[in-house]
Amino acid sequence: MTQYTVAEINNNIAKIQFSDGTWTFLELNADMTEVDLDDAVFAITPPHLKTGTGTPSFLSAGQTRTAAVRPPAEEEEGGAE
Repeated sequence: MTQYTVAEINNNIAKIQFSDGTWTFLELNADMTEVDLDDAVFAITPPHLKTGTGTPSFLSAGQTRTAAVRPPAEEEEGGAE
């Protein structure tokens, strides 16, 4: 868990300030719940404020990647025939 403050809200954009003084912006949606907000902030929390489980085997320093939205989960294989 990470402590954060909503420092500003302008045009549906919240300025999120973390406990160490770092900050970022988060786009808000009118239908967000408190749980949605906390989850979204946790997802953008700077890594140095989280404890992780290690570096994925596919990732190396200097690698260039393209950020993208995760595609919808496919239905489980092996459904009823």
